[in-house]
Amino acid sequence: MNAPLIILVTSFFVALTMAGVLFIISHTYPKSIRGLTDWSWGLLAMALGLPLFIARNHLPDLFSIVLANLMILGGFMLMNAGIRKFSGITARIHPAWLFGFVVAYTALFAWFTYVHPNVAMRVATLNLFSLVVISDQLRVVLKELPRTAGRNILIISLTILVGARVVRLVSLILGIDQPTGVFDPSLLQLAYLAIPSIMIPLGTISLVMLASEKLHQNLEFTSRYDDLTQCLNKRAAMEALRQEIARVKRHGNKLSIMLIDLDNFKNINDTHGHLEGDRVLVDFSRRVKTFLRETDQLSRFGGDEFMIVLPDTDLAQATLIAGRLNAARKENQSIAWSVSIGLSEYLGPVDSLAALLNRADQALYKAKTSGRNQTQAL
Repeated sequence: MNAPLIILVTSFFVALTMAGVLFIISHTYPKSIRGLTDWSWGLLAMALGLPLFIARNHLPDLFSIVLANLMILGGFMLMNAGIRKFSGITARIHPAWLFGFVVAYTALFAWFTYVHPNVAMRVATLNLFSLVVISDQLRVVLKELPRTAGRNILIISLTILVGARVVRLVSLILGIDQPTGVFDPSLLQLAYLAIPSIMIPLGTISLVMLASEKLHQNLEFTSRYDDLTQCLNKRAAMEALRQEIARVKRHGNKLSIMLIDLDNFKNINDTHGHLEGDRVLVDFSRRVKTFLRETDQLSRFGGDEFMIVLPDTDLAQATLIAGRLNAARKENQSIAWSVSIGLSEYLGPVDSLAALLNRADQALYKAKTSGRNQTQAL
């Protein structure tokens, strides 16, 4: 068994195995992590195309040359589609362009197989068209994916694939090494076969790493944020407040908090239904976020109760922010809502988290018992 055949057989089993593993992973991960199935189908297309290459002398050229190379390109295109979905790109390449791209590729292979047989031109066609697909994939990865270990490995594998294709095209143009077939034993042909057999599995591993990283981020987000309003949940808010108090103790800065209650929220649910009540909560949190600073932290304490942590803010400044909040509620509401607000300021080393919260809660209670739709401070 010669070296090219060994590489092709090995690549077949590796691609087939990784396609199966990735397909299983794609069905166990949340649906929010997209693109894994497309990548697994791309691996499968490549895996099934390799036996056609191996059977070059036993199958018609239509299968062992045209279809085999079409499946390799199709595999790259499916992996490209997978990384685009994974990156969250909503704009799709127009189907007419994709169709024309595939038709042109197939036509060139048919021409250089039946009309004007030329191995070098077939190799150049595969390299050129796959170079376009892989380069686009590399562009998406560089532009859209966060800087993580998985991304870096994927960049390395795609860059090597791009470089190998550029080198192969240059060698064909300069006539350095003219291939005689898929089983050509030249060093350049061996390298051309071996590089994808290593880089494509490496790229697949990097995609699994990226998916795991995204899953971890999603789980961390779910553990810290409220699903409906995308605000911090109570546990994360208390953690953030403790951190701010610790910072104030170190640096002597100001700190205020704001407890907020949506007035008569139960009546909104009873009158308009819980879905409309949810929309009010989302509308409220969206409006509040528009005038908060990056350092301010809005959290949903539960039900219709919210808290805002205001670093570097004294009671007078917090009162101004409460006024802006009350003004924001008057802007184009589908269902009218108002809020009662309780404010308190951290008083220094003699103060505590519990006392700070208790004063804000008492202020909120005073605002509600005094007629609601107002702000009180203690």
